[in-house]
Amino acid sequence: MRAAADAAAAVDCLRETGDVIGMRLPCALNDVSANSPVYDQQGRRIADLLGWPAWMTDNWFDRAYVRQHPIYLRCRFENMPFGSVYAQLWESLAAPTPAQLQMKKDTDRLGVVAQITVPVHLVLGRTACVLWCTQDPVDLDAVLESCGDQLLTIGHLFMAILQPLHEQTASARGRELAYLSDRQVDCLYWLANGKTVQETATILDISAHTVRQHLRVIVERLRAANTVHAVALATQFGIIGRLP
Repeated sequence: MRAAADAAAAVDCLRETGDVIGMRLPCALNDVSANSPVYDQQGRRIADLLGWPAWMTDNWFDRAYVRQHPIYLRCRFENMPFGSVYAQLWESLAAPTPAQLQMKKDTDRLGVVAQITVPVHLVLGRTACVLWCTQDPVDLDAVLESCGDQLLTIGHLFMAILQPLHEQTASARGRELAYLSDRQVDCLYWLANGKTVQETATILDISAHTVRQHLRVIVERLRAANTVHAVALATQFGIIGRLP
């Protein structure tokens, strides 16, 4: 994977890795919370290039199934590769949602029985993952024991190859954040913690009018749609720190 010059070579490496570990359905997700697939430099979905059926890819991304999948929810809280047996996964859901029931139908139709997932935490608060599924029984613990570290490295290197557009966006927004004053950051911080404009003004010992002026400048500077969007962007960038 280190030698992969482009997305096509990286995809081939994912496929070859799957052949080695006996899990021949690899895939990747660019942002588990946004139901976002990974695209190559030509705008093609990686899932399509890896041979996943279009009906399944369309269902999971167009209908926003991904963020409700128990495996992908777990990615938000894990750093290391982990295995999942689908029969046990679905049984663990006490009250599955309609989307989760459809996911089970989709995976049953495709014959997927197990999966190894590598969480990859990226800039802007995004959580991606690289995964390998199998339609045949496999000893997940043995695979993770023998090559879990290598799978972790492959997952991170793969996502690094597919990130140039996101990194450009991050750099552009980062330059805008650099021009926020301490007072403007303070206003965002207290709003993110549930305070109103008036309460923020009282805490900072300034007028509500001044708070609104700061917020107007922040929205323009971050190219945000509104104050809520500006707070979300600042949170993603870590500019206001971790909330209590």
